[in-house]
Amino acid sequence: MERKQHNKKGLVLEIAIESLPPKEFSPNSRVHYHVRHAAGVVAQDEVIARVSAYGYKHGALDNPVVDVRWGLPDKRTRDWDNLIASTKPFIDGLVRAGVLKGDSVRDYKPRYDWFDSPKHPRTEIRVCRGE
Repeated sequence: MERKQHNKKGLVLEIAIESLPPKEFSPNSRVHYHVRHAAGVVAQDEVIARVSAYGYKHGALDNPVVDVRWGLPDKRTRDWDNLIASTKPFIDGLVRAGVLKGDSVRDYKPRYDWFDSPKHPRTEIRVCRGE
């Protein structure tokens, strides 16, 4: 996937979470719903803390572009659909933090990419004004 660069005027928020999305949110996960919920709350709270530390104060944006990039620690094969589904609590955190109006298809435009990050797996999220 091609990663489009945004100028500073379009960039609204850029955060990094020092982990991949919670494995409990993978469609292949077979954990109890209490375990899944707890993992989601932790992931959402981490996003909210990063948004707050970034100093975001713009309020919910109209139809922004959300770039999510995963820094993968190994050469293991991963399915796009599982990575995207696992990212749900991070997107929900952006909603709870007031960056996005909601998480429906009408509320934002997602773009996904990955990169090698052998020693530091992470998830990078950039929010830019709609194009």
